[in-house]
Amino acid sequence: MDYLVTRDKNIMHKSPKKYFLIFSVLIFSFTLESFSQPQLWKRERHHLLFGLGSSGFMGDLGGADRIGSQGIRDFNFAAVRPAATVGYRYLLLENLALATTFSFAYVSGDDRHTNEIYRNNRNIHFRSPIIEVAPKLQYYFYNFQREGARHRRVTRAGTRRALDMSFYAFGGIAGFYFNPQGYFEAENYINWGRGTIPVSELPSDGWYNLQPLRTEGQGFFRTREKYSRISVAIPFGLGALLNVNRNISVGLELGFRKTFTDYIDDVSTTYVDPGLFHEIFDDPAMIALAEYFSNPTNGNLGDLVTSPGQQRGSPYGTDTYFFTLITLHYRLGQTGAIRSPRQFWGR
Repeated sequence: MDYLVTRDKNIMHKSPKKYFLIFSVLIFSFTLESFSQPQLWKRERHHLLFGLGSSGFMGDLGGADRIGSQGIRDFNFAAVRPAATVGYRYLLLENLALATTFSFAYVSGDDRHTNEIYRNNRNIHFRSPIIEVAPKLQYYFYNFQREGARHRRVTRAGTRRALDMSFYAFGGIAGFYFNPQGYFEAENYINWGRGTIPVSELPSDGWYNLQPLRTEGQGFFRTREKYSRISVAIPFGLGALLNVNRNISVGLELGFRKTFTDYIDDVSTTYVDPGLFHEIFDDPAMIALAEYFSNPTNGNLGDLVTSPGQQRGSPYGTDTYFFTLITLHYRLGQTGAIRSPRQFWGR
């Protein structure tokens, strides 16, 4: 009995040392693990990215068959144009990246594509290039992984982690250049019946820059300044990435750009008296272009609705454009199994 008590006391006396040793091993293991993880993702920080897709525009022109709202419900698929982007992505943290992109796209709008009577009667159209530079923060909020022998048999995948997808949200700031243009046809000008320039002095058919034409009297009226073709936007949106192999991932990204200009489509306020273009310009070709592009109405609703002072556009909202892109990311640096930022959280 005394032996058992003595033995139990020895066990109790030795147990703290054993527990301390186990605890120390665990702490060391977790410390080593936490130390090794940052080293892994830091070696996989650098990526080149490429994207191809489409652009869309939400402004004063074109839109759905309803009164314009400059929102997503007013989007018209006839205005879709191509878009492309290249960039560089740098992992700041395991689930946070800084991506800087250079994008080129065209946006457009055309009142002929809507059956809303007032916009269709207005009959204005435009196109504009968009050249954009945008640093954006990407936050990877969810990672989906599918693995196991059954999944490998079904998908014939040769790796243990057969499916690895990451989802992210992004936001940032962008600087961009735009240049609204309209297509002039001498025949339309003649049939329009409101021009003052003889046929012999008309410009040739083709695309013309609209900003120098001051179609709403910008720079002539003290209350309407000539707008700049360089502006700022707030990019934001969502994306998804699928790891294809050790160095390449493909994805899909939808990103909106809320701008601080209402003149991407050269439309914002009210119609002006076309007679003022004779005061602004001396060149007959410039006068003809300004006359026509300021008010190319088809006349379906008569002259009153497009007379000087009537609403041409809405100055109470700014323009928005967006990109839908299929993306490709290529990891720079040493070879090895690629890991999405979110994947490190699950290790």
